[in-house]
Amino acid sequence: MANVVLSELSKYFGDVAAVDNISVEIAEGEFFSMLGPSGCGKSTTLRMIAGFEETSIGRIEVDGSDVSQSPPEDRGIGFVFQNYAIFPHMNVYDNIAFGLRLRKQAKDAIDSRVRAALDQVGMSGFENRFQHELSGGQQQRVALARVLVTEPRILLLDEPLSALDKNLREEMKFWIKDLQQTLGITTIYVTHDQGEALTMSDRIAVMSNGKVAQIGTPEEIYERPSTRFVTEFIGESNVLNARVTSVDDATCVLDIGGHAVTAPLSGELSEGDDVALALRPERVLIGKDAAKKGFNRLKLPLKKVTYQGSFIRFQLDLSGLELVAEVANRHDVPRFDPGSEIDVGWRVDCGWIISE
Repeated sequence: MANVVLSELSKYFGDVAAVDNISVEIAEGEFFSMLGPSGCGKSTTLRMIAGFEETSIGRIEVDGSDVSQSPPEDRGIGFVFQNYAIFPHMNVYDNIAFGLRLRKQAKDAIDSRVRAALDQVGMSGFENRFQHELSGGQQQRVALARVLVTEPRILLLDEPLSALDKNLREEMKFWIKDLQQTLGITTIYVTHDQGEALTMSDRIAVMSNGKVAQIGTPEEIYERPSTRFVTEFIGESNVLNARVTSVDDATCVLDIGGHAVTAPLSGELSEGDDVALALRPERVLIGKDAAKKGFNRLKLPLKKVTYQGSFIRFQLDLSGLELVAEVANRHDVPRFDPGSEIDVGWRVDCGWIISE
């Protein structure tokens, strides 16, 4: 295991900053994800850590040693590529043994470590198969085994599940996380898929335009995103433009389309400030569930109801703004017709004010 520190790291392609002055500390044994849309700099950051891209500015430290100028083979890092990069002319055994043979390991040592790696990834018995004889998930396991057999200090994974179908992605993300926890290896994982990041990570860095927008645990990122970008990128949120009408020690009252709504106080706010209130659709309750003490309570016209299997989606008109409620599909969920006015509510502490 190893810890990784990125200090004021930047990468320029001409005048364009693909990575712009990011600083991150990753603990030993941590599963750390870099999450963001295409072109945000996450894969470029991973490639700089691996040594495949030169840094323009800044330092990369592994266990306190500056490896910014070290060649990839001297960093003790294993890299799993998006397309697996399995050699089609080699069988599974030879693919996994390839790195050890380059290092001139003894034949017996190679055999022992290859078989141990196959066992780690659940591929014992597949030694003689070739790439075309493997499913996508099996190819992914071989790619991981080929990296793990070299006993890296750090494991880097660049969008490793993007080529798999939905059901296999679901299976593999739990398998990779379980394997990482078993091995205790420091892992940096790049993805654009928020579900993967929330499920697998100890902490997440959300990236946008080459910068880190927010770092936190999955719960922190989801429950209290700090900016409008993170709020809108992670899950679905109601983001409602509002104006502050009063402020006290712990809460503030907002005007949203003529409705008075209470929210937790956030930062320095004054009467008359324009802000935005964010609220997850699953936190919005309807009908009798909305009429509870400590709730914001409104009566709003229902625009549309959509059945979505495990939940039902209600779209409501909040004085020209749209408020979405997603309610678990229980047997007692009330049924309403579009156009009817229904009770809507949410706990005061379920909403939060975002800064930008």
